Amino acid sequence: MIAACTQVVRYGLPIACESLEGMLLWRLFCNHAIRRYPYLAAYVGYDFARTPILLAVAYLGPRNLPLVYGITDVPALLLQFFIVWEVARAFFRPNSPLRRAAWRVFDAAQSLMIAAVMFFAWSQASFVRFPASLVPAGFEQYASLSQAILLFIVAAVARYYGKSFGRNMRGLIFSLGPYLLLNSVSFATYQIFGALRSFLELLPAAAYTAMIAVWLYAFWLYTPAPEQAGFDTVSRQQWKHLWETTLNLVRQRSS
Repeated sequence: MIAACTQVVRYGLPIACESLEGMLLWRLFCNHAIRRYPYLAAYVGYDFARTPILLAVAYLGPRNLPLVYGITDVPALLLQFFIVWEVARAFFRPNSPLRRAAWRVFDAAQSLMIAAVMFFAWSQASFVRFPASLVPAGFEQYASLSQAILLFIVAAVARYYGKSFGRNMRGLIFSLGPYLLLNSVSFATYQIFGALRSFLELLPAAAYTAMIAVWLYAFWLYTPAPEQAGFDTVSRQQWKHLWETTLNLVRQRSS
């Protein structure tokens, strides 16, 4: 009975998450937020596209699931780093001294984190490969931890300088951060509580689904931080001025 319930949850969570991701992509498209958050949209779209493939492989050829998961998981891990970078980019005006200072802190932290990820992953005595054989669990574990730390560093720097988060960034930061931490800690629990691994494996999937639900709420409307909204206003004004100048030049040439 317990095994049957576990299987239902194991397949039900991806289906529920797929529905939420589809709605999130629809809202990002309707709000014209895809061009404002391109890496977030790319990450959600990528996971939305690969989930049916993983479900089909899990049903038709379970033995091939670790290989397919491993191949498709590498781009997802890289896109998560880009999301963290997108969060950092959203808080500070381009070419401002504050942004340059914050960027130096972010670059230094990111360089240290990437080096630490590689060191701890490859120095780990035994790689517990869950669930992919091509992506060592150590790498995903430390990558998730480093991304969570980078995300909280960006949030701390923004808060220190008095930057407002806005609904979009608040929902993104305070759901992605806890998910990454839980995903990192979960790999250690698999080794400590090996007998409960089949149940513990469901926790990251449940946390990811909850994160997508929070994103859907946060991005239902485009409500950025005041500084980011200012970027969009300036950008529109610049494009409008450029377009009017171009039209005036064309009229002068034609006359």
